[in-house]
Amino acid sequence: MKNSERIGIASMALALALVAWIPAAVADGADAMCQVRKDGETKHGASGPCTFSQRHGYVDIDLRNGDTYNLRPKDEPGVFKDQRGNKVKRTHAGGDSMEFKWPNKKIIVTFNRPSDYRGQHPNSGNHHGGGGTPRDLQNLVRSNYVGGEVDDEMMRRGYSKVRNAASGPDLWSYWRERSSRRCVVVHMTKSRHVSAINYVPDSDCHR
Repeated sequence: MKNSERIGIASMALALALVAWIPAAVADGADAMCQVRKDGETKHGASGPCTFSQRHGYVDIDLRNGDTYNLRPKDEPGVFKDQRGNKVKRTHAGGDSMEFKWPNKKIIVTFNRPSDYRGQHPNSGNHHGGGGTPRDLQNLVRSNYVGGEVDDEMMRRGYSKVRNAASGPDLWSYWRERSSRRCVVVHMTKSRHVSAINYVPDSDCHR
C-alpha cells in the first residue's frame, strides 16, 4: 500500500471518529444559573446565567463566559465523558440543582421550576393522558429529579423508554413497564422537571 493511500485511510478514520463523537441534535435547552467551583475552594465559584441542553442522554452546558462543556453519556448511569475525555459524574445538589463533578472541579446547575403546568399534549388536547399515575412513580412528579436523572430513575424502576415527543419547550417521553407492559407518558417542562406521569393507551408506545 502506498503512503498516500495509508494517509487517505487514516484521514477517513479520523473523520469518522469525529462524526461519531457529535451527539444527536442537542435541543430541549433551558435557562439556568451555573456555579463553577474548583476543588479546595471555600467560596462560591464564578456563577451566572447559563444554558443547559439535553438530548438522548447528551448534555451541553454553555456558560456566560463562553466556555462550553459537551458531555457524552457512558454505560454507567449518571457518568459522562467531556469533549476532552475527562470523566464527569452527575449527582443531586439539593433543591432544583444538579452537580456535574470533574476530577478537579464541579459545576452546579440550578433551574427555575415552573409553579404550574399549563401545556398540552402534542398528540391530543388532554395533558393527563387519560389514565392515572402509577403508584411506583408518584414521587417523581414535581420532585427534585431533573433531565437525565428522570431517565435513570425510570430505568431503575423497571421501565424501558420507547420514544420522545416535543412540543415547544415541553417534552413527553413514552415508557413501557417491563413487567406489566403498560404504557406511561412522562411530561417534563422547560426546566426538565416532571410535571405529570400518566398511563396512556398502548398505541402511544408504538414507535
